[in-house]
Amino acid sequence: MGKNQRGSESRVTEGHNPVKNTNNGNIAVVIITLLSMYMIHSMKQESTCPKEKKPLVCVWTIETHKGDLQHVYDSFERLGHQTTDDIDSDWDVFWTNVDPFSNETLDMKIRNLKPHQRVNKMPGVNLFVTQKMMLSVIGSAYIPKSFRFPQQQEEFNQYAMDNPDKLFVEKSIHHHGVSIKSVDEVGKNPEETFVQEYVSNPLLIDGRKFDIGVYVVVTSLDPLRVYALDGDVVFRFCAKPYEPFNSSILAKYVVGSDYYPVWRVQEIQQYLELSYEYKEAFDTHIRSIGREPGNIWKQINSAIQHVFVERLPNLMIPKYKMYRHIKRSFFELMRFDFLVDTDFKVHLIEVNMSPNLSSMQYSHNSILYDQILFSTLSLTGISSFFNPSFQSERRANEMMVAKRNVMVYPELCLKCADCGLSECQLCEPCLTDELLDEIKAAYRENKNQYRFKRVFPPRMTQEDAKSGISSRYDNVITTETRQMYRWFQGKCLLDASFC
Repeated sequence: MGKNQRGSESRVTEGHNPVKNTNNGNIAVVIITLLSMYMIHSMKQESTCPKEKKPLVCVWTIETHKGDLQHVYDSFERLGHQTTDDIDSDWDVFWTNVDPFSNETLDMKIRNLKPHQRVNKMPGVNLFVTQKMMLSVIGSAYIPKSFRFPQQQEEFNQYAMDNPDKLFVEKSIHHHGVSIKSVDEVGKNPEETFVQEYVSNPLLIDGRKFDIGVYVVVTSLDPLRVYALDGDVVFRFCAKPYEPFNSSILAKYVVGSDYYPVWRVQEIQQYLELSYEYKEAFDTHIRSIGREPGNIWKQINSAIQHVFVERLPNLMIPKYKMYRHIKRSFFELMRFDFLVDTDFKVHLIEVNMSPNLSSMQYSHNSILYDQILFSTLSLTGISSFFNPSFQSERRANEMMVAKRNVMVYPELCLKCADCGLSECQLCEPCLTDELLDEIKAAYRENKNQYRFKRVFPPRMTQEDAKSGISSRYDNVITTETRQMYRWFQGKCLLDASFC
């Protein structure tokens, strides 16, 4: 009986709520109607407002070398870019590991760039910086004494008479052949060659000769702005131990493609196993033998500065000005290779136009190459690329940097009344649009440099910034580079992060 009563009560209760059931049904109908209207509206919006296309990167290389650029493809795709190999497409970035300016087809395609397009090579750099013979005859204290044959035969003969015990490395201008020769053997090759004095006292680690590869990006030639990867570098060791020395065995003193990797070097390996970077492990080893690694890196930065400052007049060749938007469209990533001797003096051996970024042979380098590329794309502003439709929008660019962010020397500028004075040219009434664009670019680079650090204009202290530009740059750097140097000094005085 109780059961029936409960069941009856239940039925009566449900049956006596007709209004509630009706309201629920009406609400459901309203919700479904609203959702349908929203979906129809969204579909109309999508059909009339197509999604913005992703920025496009043209990666151009020889078909057999595509695998060498896998990190390049991966890095761009992770940053939301599409990749293509179609040079005729409407790309935003052009990336290649060859010299496009010596290729007539590529050169013509990139001669008339649109304002937002970027190219990872810079006119003149391959000819005057990365070309081995041209680099070797700069005359820098960091570059071993060099001579070009047959042009400098007499000059070499005199040097040989004064230094009869010297050994030289002879290199062909047209290929990678290298061999050590005595004074008497030099210059016998019928081909055009150059020779470099051999560094006969290389510093050894674990009994092996090694070189240090420092990644460098030049973002502008005039005004000159150069950056070097500060967080890490590449160490490559010769495949065979240096001693007992035998000049006929190249693997003892020439770092080849099958080099001995740093993670197998016992004196470095112990630190790498604790997850330190290559540079940190190297520095710790150098300190363990009683030397200061900071002196090595100071020399390396000075050598990089010297190459670009000395080469700047050559880089300002007429061809450089043939390219549209030359000041903002081009940048270049390269690798400077150094040797350290037993006196802890640094020697610049060569500069690579298209440094290896492939980890196919040595997978341990994978994260290093990823970080080099990310740092490069960050420094140059590509990783924070606005969608193509916004790249020329004034407000979009002022989101990153506006005029108010770059002004310097407030006490001086308050009194400036003559724009003919060089010290007033960075002040608002005298600031040209072209110079403003350049210092805005420098501001963005300083904020976006990630693992790169500025090499030129030189890094400084706030005390250094007060002292003006060093006289050693007189008659060497251009007016535009001098203005950029002064801007960094002025910004350093206001904000130490720019020092």
